[in-house]
Formats: sequence, C-alpha cells, structure tokens
Amino acid sequence: MQISAFSSPGGGAPNEDHFVVSAESAVVLDGITRYPDDGCVHDVPWYVRRLGAAVERRIGVVGNGLRRVLAEAIAATGESHGAAGTCDLGNPVTPGSTVGMVRREGDRLGWLLLGDCTVAWRDREGRVGFRSDDRLARIAGVPAESVGGVRRWPVAFVESVRNREDGYWVAAADSRAASQALSGSLALREVSEVLLCTDGLTRLVDRYGYSWPELFERVADGGVEGLVELVRECGERDTRLHPEAKRHDDATGVHVRF
Repeated sequence: MQISAFSSPGGGAPNEDHFVVSAESAVVLDGITRYPDDGCVHDVPWYVRRLGAAVERRIGVVGNGLRRVLAEAIAATGESHGAAGTCDLGNPVTPGSTVGMVRREGDRLGWLLLGDCTVAWRDREGRVGFRSDDRLARIAGVPAESVGGVRRWPVAFVESVRNREDGYWVAAADSRAASQALSGSLALREVSEVLLCTDGLTRLVDRYGYSWPELFERVADGGVEGLVELVRECGERDTRLHPEAKRHDDATGVHVRF
C-alpha cells in the first residue's frame, strides 16, 4: 500500500477533519460543526483527534472487525471526557464525527463508513465503484435555521434523527452507533487504488459535477492536495449558496495505491 493524504480547513477556524494512516490502514474523520450549548467542555477538534487516536490504537489488532474497532474507540473517547461530570454526553448535540476506514485484511480490503464519508475505488481494468453513507442526505429535514451564526437543523430535530432508527448515524457518545456502520470488503487482487474522503471533498461529485473517474485522474497528477485546491476553486465560483452557508467545508482525502 502506498498512501498519501491531505487535509485542509474550510476557513480561519481550526480544522475539524482529521486523518490517521499506517502501512495497512487509513481513516478519515469529519467532526460535526459544533452547536452552542452542547453540554461539553471540549471542542470538536479535541473529539476527532481523540477518536482518531483511539481508532489508531485498535485498528491493527488481528481479529478485531472494523465495527468493533470503532465501537471500542467511541467508548474509550467517551471515557476520556473525564469522570468529573463536566460533560453531558447525553446531550443530543454532544461533539461527534463521521468516520471512514479502509484496512488491508489478508487478501481483501475491508472498508467501513459511518456518516457522510465516501470510499471509492478503481480496479485494474480502470472501472470505478464507490460507496457512500447517504442516510443523512435522504432525511426529509425541517428547514435549516441560523444556529450560532451557521445554517443548520434545529436541535430538536437533530435529537429526533441523530443516531436513531430511520435517521442517520455518527460517532458521538454511544458506541452502539458503530453497529449501524456500512461495511464491506474488496478483493485486493482486483483493486488498483482507493480514495477515502470526507464530504468536504466529495462536494466535487455531489455538488460540482465531477465524476469519480475524473477524480482518480486528477489525483494521479496533483495528489489529494490538488483535489482540495479544485474544490476550493469550485466553492469560490458557487453562486447558489445561502448567505449564512459555509462557502468552504473542511476537506480531507486519503489516496491508496496497490
């Protein structure tokens, strides 16, 4: 596995995305934009980095399925909030993150998605496939409103759909969310390369009309950093955004070649 990765904040605020790579695995995390009054003394970058480190400690353990890796990492991150009662982990908008993972598992490549991350691959014949966790996108939500100066769903609606049946699932305080992750595997002999992306990078496909084959061609020339530069250029030209919407999102990608 030859791995390259890049992550960039969407603006002047700290990057709430994060990635972890090793010789056998890659992980991307996309922290959920913080709500006011989330009941926690820690910010979102603290959460994603703690969760990423907890995943990193477990993902190399032989016999641990990726869902178990994530469940144990969520539980460990919850414990790291501390026992002093300073953080209300039952708060419906307690800090959380989406997660994407790939890991070499013998002659296969395992993958896992929780939240709106995407894994795409190109086989040795040049054919491209992808999987996304689109449960968030499928929800018929109530109209967004300004919460803390950012357009987003009201807290009451989030409470009704986040980590709920018929809603969407993310890593937050409840390790049982990991059991709802999408997962699968690919035969390594058939895969030439993989892209693992947060939704700030998949805007290129979801919003700006690029195809996954085009992204693989571009990453071959300019690397993941080139893809991030492209999504920033597209964001600058986007005339459809609401005035309170984020023009640029944190964007992270990991490219793996075999």
